[in-house]
Amino acid sequence: MKLYVSIDDTDNKESFGTGRMARMLCDGLREQHLIGHATITRHQFLIHPDIPYTSHNSSACIEADGEAGDSGSIFAFSAAFLASHFHAGSNPGLCVGQERRIPPELVEFGLRAQREVITIDEARRLSDRLGIALWWQGETGQGIIGAMGGMGLRSTGNDGRFIGLAGIREITGIVRVDEILQRTPVERIVAGDGETLRGEEMVDTLDWIRPVLRDGAIVLVVLKEEGVWRTIEKAKRKKKTS
Repeated sequence: MKLYVSIDDTDNKESFGTGRMARMLCDGLREQHLIGHATITRHQFLIHPDIPYTSHNSSACIEADGEAGDSGSIFAFSAAFLASHFHAGSNPGLCVGQERRIPPELVEFGLRAQREVITIDEARRLSDRLGIALWWQGETGQGIIGAMGGMGLRSTGNDGRFIGLAGIREITGIVRVDEILQRTPVERIVAGDGETLRGEEMVDTLDWIRPVLRDGAIVLVVLKEEGVWRTIEKAKRKKKTS
């Protein structure tokens, strides 16, 4: 069965980010044989003056194969791991749940967090009402909002960019579509209008592909610029710096 381990606000301005923390935590859970195959997605929330965040106000959610009976052990290990990697000034939050037990209210919470300012008190009231197990540390524990929201959003199968996925950091340069599909779990490579690229077409990865979760599938979205297909995130960044 699928389990979610969602975290947020684990960093300060000098430390490494929540994405790297999630990858480290995922490695630790595997080493303890608490989870099997896993992927990690990044989920973006509202940027607003009333919301404290370190860089981009995003959370990270691990989706992993596991057993229902291991949820408690996964939660305990994850909480201890985050506590041992606590960065002064951060307000980390952790949320663990089973795919089949994600209530609609939590999905709506995640969607609201992308467009509204949500308070910590509201998040705690919802977790109490839904019986969601949370852990937090720091002065406020603000990270529970992103942790809960990230888990709700990941469960939809339609939100998140993959930051932990086998092979995506090893794909560099200009490569064929079919090579990307063979070397990674990416299921489709599509243009911005939804058209699927042919296997022989070439993609300029700009040294890092960033697939997204779309309709439950791992999809790489590309744009054509100057006759070359480029991954969207990298194409936007290249345009800003050129």
